[in-house]
Amino acid sequence: MLVEAKNAEARRLAARGRLRDALNTLNEAIYTTPGYPHLYATRAIVFDRLGMFPQAEADRERALNLAREGGYTEEEVFADPEPPRGRPSAPRVPRTPRTPPALPAVHLPRVSMPRAPHVEMPRVTLPPPGSRAELMVVLGAIGGLAGVVLLLFFIGRAFSDSDVNLNLFDFQSFQEATPAPGATPAPAAATATPPPATPPPEVLAGSPYSFASLQNAWQGKGLTVAAGATSAGFNGFKKPAFDVSLAHTGGNASLSVLIYGSADEPKEDWDLPSGSRPSPKEGRSLPSHETIWWNANIIVVVRSSSGDANNTALDAFLSASP
Repeated sequence: MLVEAKNAEARRLAARGRLRDALNTLNEAIYTTPGYPHLYATRAIVFDRLGMFPQAEADRERALNLAREGGYTEEEVFADPEPPRGRPSAPRVPRTPRTPPALPAVHLPRVSMPRAPHVEMPRVTLPPPGSRAELMVVLGAIGGLAGVVLLLFFIGRAFSDSDVNLNLFDFQSFQEATPAPGATPAPAAATATPPPATPPPEVLAGSPYSFASLQNAWQGKGLTVAAGATSAGFNGFKKPAFDVSLAHTGGNASLSVLIYGSADEPKEDWDLPSGSRPSPKEGRSLPSHETIWWNANIIVVVRSSSGDANNTALDAFLSASP
């Protein structure tokens, strides 16, 4: 009875045009009961409607073969299935719509709002046209206007002998006061002279190398050289350090340079071991840095660098000519 019900359900789905649902129902029934020929006959009809003709032909052959083996006729296998046998179902009683219970009526108390008190505006009675009272009002207005004009006239006369030019029709225009004869103008505030952007010449000079020697060597390597102000953070050294900026297509470098008068003077401030970088002697301090170079009378402290500017500047520094 279950397989008959599945076959009938598939026939109803196919009749409603739900061919894919009918095919799924038949596949499930064939999986559980593969020897029932009616399922293959119904699936052949579904395949025909889906346009899957080879599959439909194969299912018809399978249905005929199983019908012969099971003793069914072709008309019985391909006929519409009978409804499954079982207890007759009771007639369906139409449902009566459920009426919601009536809610009790709620009466809200009526609230009366107090009315605003009636306010009467006082009436202004104007004198009748042509009366004596109207004439007095007009004369009073003319007299007030004449008084204002007369007051402005006296104010203008009072300022006529002063240095201020009072124009009644242009109140934003004033004449600059003329200084009294013999008065000495106040001296202008002294303008502070900004400190020089580059260190003094004596800081750039040295022997055997000077800043000009370094500048020529660095520029020969394609570096842009700019000397700046005195470097901060150097304490206890005989010579002041000054900032030098190097720019290259491959990077930049920020240096602090100390140029001594001779090749022996750096030994007073630095420990100069052969094959190692210099280090300041006791009592002297440096700002943060990356490395230190030394060549004769010049010490270079590399504060920061990027790209290949550091290597290019070091190569030019070691091969510089006096």
